[in-house]
Parts: sequence; structure tokens; C-alpha cells
Amino acid sequence: GTHPNEGKVEIYFNDVWGTICDNSWDIYDANAVCRTLGYSHALLARRSSYYGEGSGPIWLDNVQCTGEENMIGECYHSGWGVYSSACNHSRDAGVVCLRKEYKDSVIKLINSTYHAIGRVAVYYNNTWGTICDEGWDIKDAHVICRMLGFHHAVDAKSAAFFGEGAGPVWLSNLQCSGNESNISECSHNGWGQQECGHNRDVGVACTGKILFKCKAFTFQSKLIGRVEKQKIYISIYLSIYIYVIVIAQRQGL
Repeated sequence: GTHPNEGKVEIYFNDVWGTICDNSWDIYDANAVCRTLGYSHALLARRSSYYGEGSGPIWLDNVQCTGEENMIGECYHSGWGVYSSACNHSRDAGVVCLRKEYKDSVIKLINSTYHAIGRVAVYYNNTWGTICDEGWDIKDAHVICRMLGFHHAVDAKSAAFFGEGAGPVWLSNLQCSGNESNISECSHNGWGQQECGHNRDVGVACTGKILFKCKAFTFQSKLIGRVEKQKIYISIYLSIYIYVIVIAQRQGL
């Protein structure tokens, strides 16, 4: 979409990005997606590839949320990778989430090979920027990782470890307890109120699986549920191993 609060819904599962078929897709399902992304709720549920056709697997179909779930994986669905023969990418689902000032601090990680590791970029006031490493620690990184849907952080990097960013340095002196759901809930110097350069941009390394996927096994049989748990744990261990390799490469070890 044109703005970070709207667009085609993509899901990262089994190490592959895919989409959701619009069978039964409604505002309740969109609410769960928006909450997964850190917004309060959805304004619209888009159908029929409103934001263009995706690619890769169709991971979910017949999603049926009550509207109270915090993550899309908590909702009933047909099963991961199980979908109607009528589904194809011309039926990819999309959402428009409600934009509020405290929710506009949308986060992404960039300048890294791995999706769970990178420099932190913050979208605020219609502009992407960065965070200064003044006061930056693992508790702040935990909040960033949870905003992205991961379980927690394994490292908080400073001094532009993943390269220098561009645009405004939006935040400095973040003081999170580690339990917040959004960095806007943490104490800081104010939006755009700092004198740091991009040589102090922060980065994070998050655990390797997105939280809502960990919920997926809830609606499977007990046997399948155990298999899904094993896959999740294995992926987390692998991501930490990969992170160690990345750090070693960057430090010339």
C-alpha cells in the first residue's frame, strides 16, 4: 500500500513468505492482522488482491477470527498451506489499519541478510528514520523485536553496526522496561529531539520465529501440534546460530 498501515497481507511461515486467501475474509480477521502489526484495530478488510497479487504459497484460507485475537495465528483456519481450489493470488487478502500517533512508530529491520537481524528503521510522521544508541540496551531491543512479532531480542547493537541509515534520527535515550508492546510507550527524549549522527544508529537481533506462528499448532491435532512445536524450537536455535556467524563475519573472525 501507499502507507505503512495498509497493504497486502503476507505471512512468513516455514521460512517462506506467502499470502492469505480471501475466503471468509472480513473485518474481524483484519483486526487480528492489525493487532499483530501493533495497531489498535482495522478500518477495512480488502479482498480480491486489492493491493496486487502476491507470490509464493497461499498459507491460510478460511480464516475465522472473533476480532478479539492479538495475532492472526490465534484464529481458526483451514490449516497452514491448506486452501480451497478456488484460491489463487488473484484473491490475496489485504487490510487497512487504524493510524494513531502512538501506533505510527512502525518498525522494520534493514541492511542484513537475515530477516530477524538488522538496523532498526522507524516510520514516524510519514518519514523513515533511525534510533540513536544513547541509552540503548537489551530491554529496548526486546520491545523492538516484539513489535516485529518475534519472541525477544538476543542482542542490542550500537554504533551503526549494520551500517548507517538515512533520514531523521527519530529517537534517543530510550528507557524501556522491556515489557512494552510499542517503543512509543517507552520514555525517550521526544520525537526528533536529539543531536546524534547516523554513526550511532542502533540494530537488533531477534529470535528466529514470528510469535503468531507459534500459535498455529493450537488448532491442529495433538500430534501435529507437537511437530509444529519442534519446528519452532529448531528454527529459534538455528537463527541464533546464524546470528553468531553474521557477527563473526562482521568482526573479521
